[in-house]
Amino acid sequence: MKTRREFVKSTMLAMLAGCTTTSDGGKPLSVQGIRIGVQMWSIHDLWKKNPADAFHRLKTLGYDGVQSFGFLDMNHDELEKMLADNGLRIIDMPFYMKTVAPDSFHKFVEFCQRFQIHFVYEPYAKFPTGAEWRKHADELVALREKFKPYGIRVGYHNHPHELRERFDNKSPLEYLFEAGLDMELDVGHVKLADDDPVRWLERLRGRVPSIHAKPAGGSSVGGEGDANDWNRIFVTAAASGTKWAIVECETRCDTYADVEASIAFLRGLSRM
Repeated sequence: MKTRREFVKSTMLAMLAGCTTTSDGGKPLSVQGIRIGVQMWSIHDLWKKNPADAFHRLKTLGYDGVQSFGFLDMNHDELEKMLADNGLRIIDMPFYMKTVAPDSFHKFVEFCQRFQIHFVYEPYAKFPTGAEWRKHADELVALREKFKPYGIRVGYHNHPHELRERFDNKSPLEYLFEAGLDMELDVGHVKLADDDPVRWLERLRGRVPSIHAKPAGGSSVGGEGDANDWNRIFVTAAASGTKWAIVECETRCDTYADVEASIAFLRGLSRM
């Protein structure tokens, strides 16, 4: 006889496998075969007040995955049920080094296993010297080996400073790239750093399980002020093996308007 947890998990997986209904009544939205999720920071001021309502609204808009470090601190039984009720899944998981320290590592791994998360990433780091960046890249490589027996990939999430700063004529992102690390490439941040997301997607071929679909200007993906060439980005990301694009709108976190406008734009892009 199944336990309650086993029953909820099997129900959730069945719903995810069979979930085909979106806001336009079609199959789950994808662009160039890349499915669409959303980083909950986009509605940071709203979602924690009523997670179930937020999940329902995001699914109704057409999102299939959600992402947040905040999930770790929630009641995991309640989180699992809310995700199952709305046909959503967690896409990737951020971690901080203290989250994966020896005294908390197995708790984090158990969370990832429970929610079938196969890619985790460090969302931010900053160091004043190239030597410290090289040392940190080595730390992430060692962490990758620690996660490997669990079938979990380890990567890094970039901001503009990893491209703008130079140490010995090399950017921090170059140190991470040369270490062979996977990336959750934030294409908006790459563009805002006056670099080319497509170039980095080509260089990182096979090493970008997901991208952060962040507008490079403006408040929504494809909206006014966004300088990203989304068609080229998705074509290149698909060729690079990317499976998910996580929409992140950081300008206004107190409204659903930007995540709604973003997925409306991506739905149009999927039909081109």
